[in-house]
Amino acid sequence: MNSKKQIYLVANYSAKPKNPKMTHVKGYMKDPANVAWDESVIVVRGLKPRDQMNSRVILNNSTQSVEKNSFNTSKTFFELFEYFYKASPTQIGQALQKLGVNIGEGKPEEVLNN
Repeated sequence: MNSKKQIYLVANYSAKPKNPKMTHVKGYMKDPANVAWDESVIVVRGLKPRDQMNSRVILNNSTQSVEKNSFNTSKTFFELFEYFYKASPTQIGQALQKLGVNIGEGKPEEVLNN
């Protein structure tokens, strides 16, 4: 299948200080307790080079495979998809439907009825 036609879920993460007024303190951002993470998830048809380089997680919904997972976990496609889908079911469901992916209900395996 042509990669330009495939549907991907792409996740990006950025760190920000929990208390921006404390960043002047040496080593403040090195302590994980002082860092908050923002997660940005998009659903796209085809990948851009910047998606492949900058994203932490890329799921290929067309082949139901993990293209990239820089968190180095052994999570399967369905485990990762379930995590993202549970966080934003309406937004991800609508984005997938706009790109022509039939959405079911239930387990992650049943949601993607390609």
